[in-house]
Amino acid sequence: MATITSTGIGTGLNINELVRSMVNAQAAPKTAQLDRLKASTDSSISAYGQLTSALEAFTTSLKEINTASAFTGLKASSSNEALAKVTAGNDAVAGTYQLKVTQLASASRASSGVIASGQTFSAGTLNVSIGDNQSVAVEIAEGATLEDVRQAINTQLKGQGITANIMSNPGNPQEGSRLVLSSTTTGEGNDIRVEGVGGGLAALNVNDTQGSYLTRAANAEFELDGVQLSSASNTVEGAVSGLTFELLQVTPKGEGAATIGVSGNKEGLTESLQKFVDAYNKLITVTNDLTKVSTTEGSTTTNASALTGDSLVRGLNNMLRSELNKVAEGAGVQSLYDLGISTTRSGTLEIDNDRLSDALEQNADGLVNFFTGKEGLLSRLESQVNEYTKYDGIIQTQTKSLNTTLGNISKQREDLDLRMAALETSLFAKFNAMDSLVYQLNSTGNSLLSSLESLNNSLGKK
Repeated sequence: MATITSTGIGTGLNINELVRSMVNAQAAPKTAQLDRLKASTDSSISAYGQLTSALEAFTTSLKEINTASAFTGLKASSSNEALAKVTAGNDAVAGTYQLKVTQLASASRASSGVIASGQTFSAGTLNVSIGDNQSVAVEIAEGATLEDVRQAINTQLKGQGITANIMSNPGNPQEGSRLVLSSTTTGEGNDIRVEGVGGGLAALNVNDTQGSYLTRAANAEFELDGVQLSSASNTVEGAVSGLTFELLQVTPKGEGAATIGVSGNKEGLTESLQKFVDAYNKLITVTNDLTKVSTTEGSTTTNASALTGDSLVRGLNNMLRSELNKVAEGAGVQSLYDLGISTTRSGTLEIDNDRLSDALEQNADGLVNFFTGKEGLLSRLESQVNEYTKYDGIIQTQTKSLNTTLGNISKQREDLDLRMAALETSLFAKFNAMDSLVYQLNSTGNSLLSSLESLNNSLGKK
């Protein structure tokens, strides 16, 4: 910018201060406008960040309670959880059962014959299968050792439930080693089978006549109320409608059966419902804080929040209320009101425990159906909230627009600075010209006065 000495030589004015004041006065309204817009935009971006965090926390809570174990009308228990655990699904009915476990399901573990120390194999293939299932070919490279074969199996069958290891006799290392394969597939008929093709790999065959089975695949065997049952897995489904058993150990000799009880899950449902209400209220508290209006009480004034009157938050709240107020089709629980849940003036939810207790006594299954499943309240809320929080969703789109506004503010500041610099240069030029003119006029005046004084003096002497 142009500069000049602080005091004009002709006028005696502080031109620097005068120009600075005029430029500042010209820039002040626009600067104040941009400052207000930036502060408002920054506050909105920060508020949207808080809103996103609150919505994500709400979604996490919905996922945690939108499960069969959280919202189930019945609960199951085992008198001996070291023997077996049990969970109840929506198809379960109240009752008691006596459970004895006589055998746990096991997976196959098999060993090849003895392979001499240092033996290598030519290139070939090991066809590995479980029971009658399709075999998987494991390619063996030329000159492979037993360790190389193990590595090939573990690499090529990774994630398929079959692993290989080597078993040797430390007391007699010259005896040779065996290739041992283990499966994770339990159930009768699921024994490991190995067929070596080419390269001398037949020495690693495992079947009913070659190699040996350290453990045969077997079913779990158990009694429910004296009825003999079996399962290919220790996780038993279908033995009793709606119940899943996890068998953990065989019933010790001389020990009685474990009692499996299935009863109403009033306490669990109440807890899950309270978790939902708490999660929802936490979200509403955040939206209320972000949209508070300006208030004055006495000498105290509270400023409006960053998103007061914001259409995005208004749309979010309308969506939440709409989902909460939807009436389910069919008999049973059709609305939150049927469960004793109502909305307060602030938008939060509250539970009438007496009405909820009555509803659970009369129709616990109706509550489960209302909240869970693809069309249940929890899934609908999760889907709708995701529209706000997802990548390129409603909030991110609005935030991008605000960031564009910040960029425009910066550009307007740059333009303003350029205009004010030009104005300052122009003002300095004008004031300098004026000061120079005044100086010249003063000089001319002083010269005339001097001439007049000289004339007067000469006339006075005559």
